[in-house]
Amino acid sequence: MRFLVLGAGSLGSYFGGMLLQGGAGISFLVRPKRATEIAEQGLVIKLPDGHIRQRVRTLLASQIDGRYDVVLLACKTYDLGSAIEAVAPALGEHSAILPILNGINHITTLSDRFGRDRVLGGVTNVAAARSPEGEVMRLPGTLGTTIFGELTGTHSARCDDIQRAFAAGGVPTEISDSIIAEMWVKLFGFATVAAIATLNRAGAGEIATAPASRGFVNSVIEECARVTTAEGYPPPAAMKDNIRELFAQLGSIYSPSILRDVEQGRPTEGEDTIGELVRRADRRGMEVPLLQAALCNLQVYDLRRQQGRAA
Repeated sequence: MRFLVLGAGSLGSYFGGMLLQGGAGISFLVRPKRATEIAEQGLVIKLPDGHIRQRVRTLLASQIDGRYDVVLLACKTYDLGSAIEAVAPALGEHSAILPILNGINHITTLSDRFGRDRVLGGVTNVAAARSPEGEVMRLPGTLGTTIFGELTGTHSARCDDIQRAFAAGGVPTEISDSIIAEMWVKLFGFATVAAIATLNRAGAGEIATAPASRGFVNSVIEECARVTTAEGYPPPAAMKDNIRELFAQLGSIYSPSILRDVEQGRPTEGEDTIGELVRRADRRGMEVPLLQAALCNLQVYDLRRQQGRAA
């Protein structure tokens, strides 16, 4: 299959590099700075059991060379608007768009622009980060499973083909017949860990050392669960337990991507994750003080960032 991967950040680089390792045809749609970086260094992926260094094909937006079977969107949610315009020339009548984004509303945005039959749903718990030198590190702390499927819940040959391409590259995947529900589960999980880390400005291991952490973590879990349950998607008990365990591990180096974004002075996906739950709670007249506090914290951070004084 011919894949176009939008973005060669942490997740885009990981998925594209592993697909390439498995023999798929991969092109990365990137900005000029990243294209130069990859041309000089290659694409380097550090895995728990070794590393991969590859020469890869990069394209700028003006260089898209025809239609692709699959367009993999691995950008940040706040970049979706520019991503849509960038990948549009790569989409043919039978192309599939597979977004691996946080949040839920991008499915409607993509369907409105390209047609619902072209859009797949997808989630991943792969944790990856880029070093200042551009190397991509697959972080420990999650199972690294990626789930995708047709929005209609039907089984399709194209999903089978995509799964085979991932499997050849050593990426564990599942095809789901209820991908929207899976995306709500991911939204619950992401918003929960993001709110916990944002309000503490700390990773899991450090939070675990605080005597009050157990009660605080449980309160955030239950607040997020009340919102998603009201929307018709109660989170599995096992996911709640996993989050409790995650923030109870002394010495853990896990930190959610939103915390790394704040620490490095980058924009965050707070509005599309924590903010999404706050807005839905507001429409239902539900009180969510912890989520509101986390959202306010990120909004103040973003204002400071735009003024050049993020901290």
